[in-house]
Amino acid sequence: MKKFLCLLLIIILIQTFGFTSICDEEGLVGDLNEDGIVNSIDATILKRFLLEVIDNIPVKNLLWSADTNGDGIINSNDYVILTRYILNVIDKFPKKEVPEPVNVGAYPDWDKVRTSYATYTGSGYTGGACLLDPIPLDMEITALNPYDYNIYDVEAALAGAYLEVTGEKGSTVVSVTDLYPEGGDGALDLCPTSFDKIGNMADGRIDISWRIVAAPIDKNVSYRIKEGTSPSWIAIQVRDHKYPVLKMEIYQNGQWHDMKKMFWNHFLYENVDTTTPQIRITDIRGYVLTDVVDSLPGPGEIAEEAYIVPGNVQFPD
Repeated sequence: MKKFLCLLLIIILIQTFGFTSICDEEGLVGDLNEDGIVNSIDATILKRFLLEVIDNIPVKNLLWSADTNGDGIINSNDYVILTRYILNVIDKFPKKEVPEPVNVGAYPDWDKVRTSYATYTGSGYTGGACLLDPIPLDMEITALNPYDYNIYDVEAALAGAYLEVTGEKGSTVVSVTDLYPEGGDGALDLCPTSFDKIGNMADGRIDISWRIVAAPIDKNVSYRIKEGTSPSWIAIQVRDHKYPVLKMEIYQNGQWHDMKKMFWNHFLYENVDTTTPQIRITDIRGYVLTDVVDSLPGPGEIAEEAYIVPGNVQFPD
């Protein structure tokens, strides 16, 4: 009861006297209306969001702005910290500007060199199993055998992965965009450009080795929201990731829940209670990132077509 009365008093002081405070040197943490200052208006916005009076806060990076303690979750603890900051009880938020990524342990032998064979094909630029359309026609791509595509018993585990492939003539880097159904363990079905760089086209099939490498990406991840997504069923694909993403979790009812990855490279979950869910994604090296997906269809809405949502995070090199 005492805690409740203290919190109520803080709220009254904020809304009555309108205390303001410039955001700290680490960024605009707490500035939820992006007006360049952190004040009672921001506290009110966060309170309304937590009480589900509003289902979205239209800021560039919701997790950065609202997660004032840096634990990867937006909840009442962040509201208390925000009010304490506004009242000058604290002079900075207890979070780092660039949080250290959590690592829960790499998947076994993720970085080993595989040896097998490669063929070539002109397909994979549209309608590939990874659903990564549109794919630039000058991009070097490959289809991947079923064993490696679904490695670690995770469907589409290596979808979107970048592979350094080496043959008799040299090496090149390709992106996995499709499944090679008839391929043996380790086999690749390369685009003609890539095949020609490392082998002789006349051979049709060549010996190769390959390994997973970092994607040549210098921006944040993004999310593809699949057509048909609604509050009762969501399908989210991670794009622009530096390393393959094998796991996604969603935060609901105070807990993290696993989302199922499908062979068509989307993570599924049912009955989502917000249009801006907090998620965690884990790459093949065990690095875990927390983000907010902004925004999903609301009650009574359904995505008529797929669309892309920009993310706020990226895996380390």
